[in-house]
Amino acid sequence: MIDGEIMNEKDVELSKLKASEEACRMISEISGVNVVGLGTGSTVRKFIEVCFLQLRKFKIVASSPDTVVFTKKLGLYALDTLSVDEVDLYIDGADEVSTQLDMVKGRGGALLREKTLAYISNIRVYVVDYTKYTGLDYLYVKPIPIEVVPVALNYVIRSIKKTGLFEPFLRTGGGKDGPVVTDNGNYIIDLKPLKPVQNPREVHYSLKSIHGVVETGLFPSGELVDVVIVGYPDRAVVLRRQ
Repeated sequence: MIDGEIMNEKDVELSKLKASEEACRMISEISGVNVVGLGTGSTVRKFIEVCFLQLRKFKIVASSPDTVVFTKKLGLYALDTLSVDEVDLYIDGADEVSTQLDMVKGRGGALLREKTLAYISNIRVYVVDYTKYTGLDYLYVKPIPIEVVPVALNYVIRSIKKTGLFEPFLRTGGGKDGPVVTDNGNYIIDLKPLKPVQNPREVHYSLKSIHGVVETGLFPSGELVDVVIVGYPDRAVVLRRQ
């Protein structure tokens, strides 16, 4: 690994820390928070580490078994999603964020449960490092995951190819042969955009209309995003949906 790559990794970790610290500070300023939802991924883990003393004051709802295990290691207790009807504040990461605050999520495979928590939350805050914020007003950089029921896999792939918008790839696991299986028993197809996604909400509902598609990793800002905190090595920038 060259020195530049080492420095970049350090910058990214510092950026996650700065964004997490800002998110923790933000929690202390929001009144009436009793239930906090937590997403999945390395930045969410950093946030939990930074803010775990404050998180002990709240009931926690986690989006994945991975987050449940991690919170328990730190002495936090995470409830099952079915045990709550409403979440006061949801904290999660993202894989790609546009200037419109539209997002791509799901690299960790928990997109369905993450989106469920986002829908039932009153305030949605996403914590990312600067490499995830593209500066573009559309989505294009990262593959868009979709969760698909196994029996419809071939039909979904064929249908998506016909649209001419994406090149679909079945996601396979590194620790086992065959496709990645989600916590819901489904497969994930990653869609490489062949052109910029200018209207994520429209594309999301178009993809969901395909038989066999359970959920997409598109998080349109108008429906699912309130605040994005972008971390840099020396600061954090708070972006709010207009």
